[in-house]
Amino acid sequence: MQDQKLQNNFFKAVEEDLENLNDKFLNEISPASRSLKTILENIFQQSGKRLRPTLSFLFAKLIQTNNIDQKKLALVAETAELIHTASLVHDDIIDNSLVRRGQPTTNSQWDTAITVISGDFLFSRAAVNLSLIGINEITGIFARVLENLCDGEIWQAERKYNTDIDYEYYLNKTFKKTASLFEAACKASAIVAQGSEEQIHAAANFGRNFGMAFQIIDDILDFTQNETELGKPSMADVKEGTITLPLLIALEKLEKSDPEVCTHTRSLIKSDITQEELQEIKKTLEETNAIQEAFNYSNKFINDAKESLEAFKNTEIKNCLLELLEYSLVRKF
Repeated sequence: MQDQKLQNNFFKAVEEDLENLNDKFLNEISPASRSLKTILENIFQQSGKRLRPTLSFLFAKLIQTNNIDQKKLALVAETAELIHTASLVHDDIIDNSLVRRGQPTTNSQWDTAITVISGDFLFSRAAVNLSLIGINEITGIFARVLENLCDGEIWQAERKYNTDIDYEYYLNKTFKKTASLFEAACKASAIVAQGSEEQIHAAANFGRNFGMAFQIIDDILDFTQNETELGKPSMADVKEGTITLPLLIALEKLEKSDPEVCTHTRSLIKSDITQEELQEIKKTLEETNAIQEAFNYSNKFINDAKESLEAFKNTEIKNCLLELLEYSLVRKF
């Protein structure tokens, strides 16, 4: 109930904006190809909570100048969601994921080539939006996000099943693949809202730290939730050879306390890992208290995000952003 209550508060504050966004996705993005139109409708109907557009709308309301161009603000929010959605379509192809949010993925229902193109189309629409916004700084912000997404994905692919990664790699990859887009959604919105330099900087810091914490919690849930709760197979990261923070912490602790067990645990992380071996890794995380330590790590980013909000006056919208931070820690999926 607490989880749902928090969601209601911060989503309700931008409910009309999100409804208009959803309506545009479902009714105004109409490519000539009937097949592509069907795929996009399926993608948008299955989309998640629209967190990135929510952040864009909330920060514009937080700054609340009299000079906000609402059309440009809507385009910023739409661009953030288009890029996010496109990246998920491509991620599912790369990972050969068949289920997301409890629903069949696009690549499980359509030909791979068409699925790739559908993701490309979403990226293209984002580029069109940036031309309509017409603010060079915002174009540069989202261009760097696209660069980061590609860079992060390549990093991850190059290091599959590599248990020698360190915290610096994990944090940099997490920024590139997740937090950079959260940062862009907040910063670009603050620019459109004509916030002060301090406010724009604070919005960017909030988005970056929120995004880091959000991904760490996502990595934790992959170990702690079952397939029904996640809407996709649990422990998928380990199966795909991706070393996330909980496992990184466990390996570091074992390296110091029991090198033999550490070596054994590293040997389990391979392409043909069994269900029994997955459960063994999960038990190791419990025994090393790695889950709790990863959670504590995410809380540091949450605290930094809270500090960023000190640049803004205390308002109902600011409270919504504080509740959004709390939600990121208590969410179940």
